[in-house]
Amino acid sequence: MKALGVGTAVGVLGGAASGQADDDDDEGGDDAGADDGRQVDDDDSVAGDNTVHVVRTLIGPSTNPERPADFYYQPTGLAIDPGDVVRFVFPTPDHTVTSYHPAFGMQRRLPGGVDPISAPITGWDPDSLPDDIDEPPAEPGAGGGEEMEQEGDGTDGGEQSGPRPSTWLHAFDTPGVYDLECAPHETFGMAMRVVVGDQTDTDFEVSDPSALPEPRVGPVGLARQVLTDPNLRPEAIYQEGRVEWQDLEVNQQASSTETETGAEAETGTATETEAETATETTTES
Repeated sequence: MKALGVGTAVGVLGGAASGQADDDDDEGGDDAGADDGRQVDDDDSVAGDNTVHVVRTLIGPSTNPERPADFYYQPTGLAIDPGDVVRFVFPTPDHTVTSYHPAFGMQRRLPGGVDPISAPITGWDPDSLPDDIDEPPAEPGAGGGEEMEQEGDGTDGGEQSGPRPSTWLHAFDTPGVYDLECAPHETFGMAMRVVVGDQTDTDFEVSDPSALPEPRVGPVGLARQVLTDPNLRPEAIYQEGRVEWQDLEVNQQASSTETETGAEAETGTATETEAETATETTTES
């Protein structure tokens, strides 16, 4: 497994993938690198016999009262083939890509014999910032990561003017399950799982929060909830190919609660209006 650095060109078995390559590049077509039946996402490009997958670090409106906002990787679950590269794009800054590993004081949550993974805290690409800039650039739109994801992250070189997000690439060579976290935002639930190949068994707990080691050895804060979500079971990720943040059971429950709360509020308002009307009618009589 090889860390490939920010903006570094990567040799990928018969092809090359650049850290600043076009997100929508798909020279190999949808069937390339998908012999196991999993569909290659539109954001993924194909280099030779290997696929370069895109994962974005995003911030969006809170779906949980325990966090000020949603800090997450998109997708949050990803199945890839051995030798594939994941290109992490940072449309919102101050995130890392860090593995759970004893070298960092944590339980190993990646295949045995694999070196720990650690990306630097990454943000805007310095080469895209004006020389006279004094303050950090504003993120496009008021909605944070979701709006930026829809508007583009600037890596295509044309759709978004202004600063570009940095990128960091990593090749996953060894089959197995990899749990990753953002060091500054793990407590807010910013964690993800990558399944490499068809080996979905792990030596660590993936489905029972009560069986996890205590923090700091085990996942911290809401990352414990994310990494034990039923939709992030390695078998589920392998079958689906990718699992979006919105697909997690905890976020579906949050959306359902918000809908119910809104319906209750509307019902309450209607009841109050009916009561006021009845009172006015009685008074007039």
